[in-house]
Amino acid sequence: MNIRRKLLSCILGCAVLGFGLPTVAQEQKLKFASATLNDVQHQYQMMFKDRVSKELPDVAVELYPASQLGPIPRMVEGVMFGTIESFITATAFLSQVDPGSRHLMSHPFLKIRPRHSNCCHLMYSGKELKTTATLVIFSQSRPLFTVQTRSFQKPIKSLQDLAGLKVRVLGTPFQIEPMKALGATPVPMPLSEVMPALQTGAIDAVIAAPTVAAAFRYYDAAPYMAMVDSWPLIVTVATSSNWLNNLPDETRERLQNIAHEVESEAVNWGLGDVQRAADAWTANGGSLTPLTPDAEESLQAVIASSTAGLIENNTVLSAEVEALNGLLK
Repeated sequence: MNIRRKLLSCILGCAVLGFGLPTVAQEQKLKFASATLNDVQHQYQMMFKDRVSKELPDVAVELYPASQLGPIPRMVEGVMFGTIESFITATAFLSQVDPGSRHLMSHPFLKIRPRHSNCCHLMYSGKELKTTATLVIFSQSRPLFTVQTRSFQKPIKSLQDLAGLKVRVLGTPFQIEPMKALGATPVPMPLSEVMPALQTGAIDAVIAAPTVAAAFRYYDAAPYMAMVDSWPLIVTVATSSNWLNNLPDETRERLQNIAHEVESEAVNWGLGDVQRAADAWTANGGSLTPLTPDAEESLQAVIASSTAGLIENNTVLSAEVEALNGLLK
């Protein structure tokens, strides 16, 4: 599979699990935060704001991308305590809200397609969460390795090359355990801390979506990108449930409809964004190196063996995996 085809295929098999939205009386402000910039998450924010401003002028959406309202853990707390109305993030970072289910959405072998979004939404909208509420699901990109700091000056070509590296991961055991099994040191880290850590050598590699890696110019510190098709990147739009529940019924319903309609628009935009990210990466001196089929197969085997017990030993997750797989058939 050539690089262009590989990159375009990355957009499929990912999902973004969303959450609720705001309160209205007179004009209400919706602070909509994210950690990313110039990717499909940010694009979703802008599309959503545009639609809401046209159809619900009493709701004033304010966008705060690129961690303007703090690092990811602080933004999650902001939604939980009601100081931030809405936040879009990789679902693994919401584990403090719902540990089991949020880790499930980082399961490495979920094969979610854009057409499955509503299935995942229906499954998660039934969760009894006190501080957040489910809104929408849409697709972003499968994570890739961006490696590594210039002191190494070599790309990852085999699994053995990962041994001894400090790798930034999402805070989920579905990424942490495979890195341990490969001899790497997994380092959970908010997105806002990644670039400084690469520049100082605090980490050697990153697991991130290619669109995020290009947008944040990781090629300046870590020019090699090893393309890996292993984990779905599930992103959640989380919103204060108090805000959502205090909306007039008609306003709440229209906001939810807008969120779902914008989802489809964002997915279509994101399909092209993977190739735009690849072009930006190479145009700025970065290189793209796909793992060989044998290396990819070996990685899948390591992931499967190192994470098998995470599902088997958890009756709640086992039931949810079975239910989700049933919805995806």
